[in-house]
Amino acid sequence: MKVLARVVLIISAVVAVIILGLAFLPLNTPKREGKLTLPGLLSEVRVLRDYQGMAYIRAENMDDLMRAQGFVTAQDRLFSMELTRMMASGRISELVGEKGRKTDILMRSLGFLRQGRRHEKILDESVRRIHQAYVDGVNSFIAAGRDIPLEFSLAGIKPGPWTIADSLAIGYYMGWNSAANLKTEIIAQLLIDKLGPETARELWPLNINPDDLSDKPPPPPRAETGREPLGLARDGRLEILLAEGASHRLGSNNWSVGAKLSASGAPQVANDPHLDARILPGPWHPVGLITPEGRAVGATVPGLPGIIVGRTSHLALGVTNSYADTQDLYIETLDPEKPGYYLEGKKSIPLIMITEVLKIKDKKAPGGFREEEIVLQFTQRGPVVTDILPGLQTSRVMTVRWAPYETMTPSLGLDKIMSARSVEELKEGLNEITIISLNFVYADTLGNIGWQTTGRVPIRKAGDGVIPWEVLGSEDNWSGWIPPEKMPQQDNPKRGWIGTSNHKTVKSDYPYYFSSHFSPSYRYRRLTELLEGPEKKTPEDHWRYMRDTLNVMAREL
Repeated sequence: MKVLARVVLIISAVVAVIILGLAFLPLNTPKREGKLTLPGLLSEVRVLRDYQGMAYIRAENMDDLMRAQGFVTAQDRLFSMELTRMMASGRISELVGEKGRKTDILMRSLGFLRQGRRHEKILDESVRRIHQAYVDGVNSFIAAGRDIPLEFSLAGIKPGPWTIADSLAIGYYMGWNSAANLKTEIIAQLLIDKLGPETARELWPLNINPDDLSDKPPPPPRAETGREPLGLARDGRLEILLAEGASHRLGSNNWSVGAKLSASGAPQVANDPHLDARILPGPWHPVGLITPEGRAVGATVPGLPGIIVGRTSHLALGVTNSYADTQDLYIETLDPEKPGYYLEGKKSIPLIMITEVLKIKDKKAPGGFREEEIVLQFTQRGPVVTDILPGLQTSRVMTVRWAPYETMTPSLGLDKIMSARSVEELKEGLNEITIISLNFVYADTLGNIGWQTTGRVPIRKAGDGVIPWEVLGSEDNWSGWIPPEKMPQQDNPKRGWIGTSNHKTVKSDYPYYFSSHFSPSYRYRRLTELLEGPEKKTPEDHWRYMRDTLNVMAREL
């Protein structure tokens, strides 16, 4: 999304200023040797770091482990955590001033922090306990005050207390950024506006699953396209969005091979989640988490406890983006006779109004900041995003709906990764993850391998979500959710390996619409070439495959 690209540029500029300042000011280096007193610990915790600085935390119980993880993460990444929190909660203008205002309005409209606060209230006690211990550890580092990173002084901000809702907001922010179909809907509507519905229909996305051996042709587009244009196609917006799509893209890969293809006779898992590693510090925080009950070594997003990718004493797992379509745009109708109301068929319903206050950095204002009150509008589906979401400059009122907001569970699911002792137990946890849609590929020490997709995907009465849905009656176009057991998945395939590369993973006989946006299948086709051979694979082979540069698309062209 363009707005996120703009924020990256803004933050990059801030980081550049910080780097220049480092040459002239002493660094605040966190204490990494000796002893520290951490309030709330039940027993002694040991933190050992390897030659790269990665922390391995040894604790006698889970409470101490999570508290220490929060503290160590704050030691390593407090400033990047603060930046992510400010972004997710719509507070970037506190850092960059007027340039961040539009981004903050969008983030406040999407409401990741509001959702985090709602979700916190329904958490299971065990899940709440893990998150509370983690944020207590973060806050202990902040409260000590002696090793606060220098970047805060250079940026002119201070770290505030951390809450469970902050961590959940970051989770929702990551989930939103991994969702993929929103831009496709905008481009599809732009094509309708510019070319007419029948011509635009011929340009709908075409995605191919190389594993689909069916002779059945792909079904024709099922989305209704006969309505009047929305007036989006102006000022070259279509050309801009299409040009953005032509740039080089990041792509994730993961795979697992079973015993018959493994030189060691044990399953192997390889993964490159491909969050942009050029960002320093990187988006992942690697850590080792060790108690008498088990050991986990992997990485998580700073601000979230536990691990998301890595290995434990019983299993290993990695992720790619599944590109499940969990977002829909809606064309709403305002009640012409009642200002502040919208129509559901013939029923007039008041718009929900939420007032929020932006704090914008401004050298001319008293104290260096000015405040601006904004009023956000919502229908029962979600926030009004007309003129807020890039590409939606239209006279019509448009809202966005997102499945994770409607499918909260008391368990986030991610906590089950560390406690699972088999693929079956892991899958139980993955079924509870609704906050983000990912392809998890995994293996356990019992010899099982497999793949499962997380999240909740709506079942749409219209068939697919290629274009915005126009609300004409009171009938909901989301009739339910694809059941977790029906989500794309497979265990112990006969060919001895399984993998995903952001490509279309469902086949033509899949009974539900899953998405209209995927990566091209060329990376997966190359992965198939590398893994299909009967020779046994070593860890060194997997490193080589991960770095393979042969472009099947270029070869075919």
